Amino acid sequence: MKEKAAFSNRMFTFGGDKLYFFPSIGLKVTGACRFHCPFCCEPNRKLSLSPIENFITIVNTLRQSGTQRLCFTGGDPLLYPDISQLLKQTKGLGFFNLLLTTDGALLKKHQSDVLPFLNAVRFSIHGIGPQHDEIVGCPGSFMDTEEAIDILSEAGIPYFVTTVITILSIHSVLDIAGWCLHKRVKRYFLFGLMRSGLGESFIKEYGEVPPADISEVVAELKRRHSHEQMEITYYDYSNNAECILIYGDGRVVIDPYPESPSFQLEIGNILSESPAKILERFFQDPKNYKGYCNHLNMYNKALT
Repeated sequence: MKEKAAFSNRMFTFGGDKLYFFPSIGLKVTGACRFHCPFCCEPNRKLSLSPIENFITIVNTLRQSGTQRLCFTGGDPLLYPDISQLLKQTKGLGFFNLLLTTDGALLKKHQSDVLPFLNAVRFSIHGIGPQHDEIVGCPGSFMDTEEAIDILSEAGIPYFVTTVITILSIHSVLDIAGWCLHKRVKRYFLFGLMRSGLGESFIKEYGEVPPADISEVVAELKRRHSHEQMEITYYDYSNNAECILIYGDGRVVIDPYPESPSFQLEIGNILSESPAKILERFFQDPKNYKGYCNHLNMYNKALT
């Protein structure tokens, strides 16, 4: 009886509301991507597509359960054939739609289909110009992102930038921040390298950036830009459950989960199990709740 009482009192705070289910969730619409980042955190980069009906059922359940923000991710979510329909559905349900994409070319191509249903877009940039193109293995991608940002700016849609701090990008972070200011980026996120997907093998081949070097760069960024209108946020992605991901087949996954060989942990299926049952598994490890809440609070603060 005491265990049930403790479980029922576990709530998440988001936007001033008290919620009994995850307020923010990453919706994995496809693992496919045109880029070839050597540190990609996606374990399955195939174009394996779940039917739109699955996602409609999932988002309806999430809305009924209290979820308020969806982070559309992949791979690249713009490669999902029914992405426009899904974005329209979720915007109509009242979700905050955050599109996580690396591909400015796809955003330019599909702008008329997706822009009306977006609250914000976040791009990944790992260098300036040709350096970024080389890291992601896609010539011209940096210029495409610049042009996509101009489109978003004209449309009045907020846009953010993320850099994954690796051996390949650490020396470019200050330059990227300067570029962000030039492009009027309001939020610049620095991420630690996630070990899921290709992350672990990348670390074995290239090594890790020493924590002291990361701290030095972050401190220098904040020193240089403390007077600028740009928020700088760093996540090391080492704590449990900083992300809750849901796939088109309904799987609910914790990422990261350091104690798992894959650095992820599946905690249920939203298509076949109740949200309460999924949360019950989530709470079996107390570090999950702490990690998710810390990340949620930092990210929510950065977006307000």
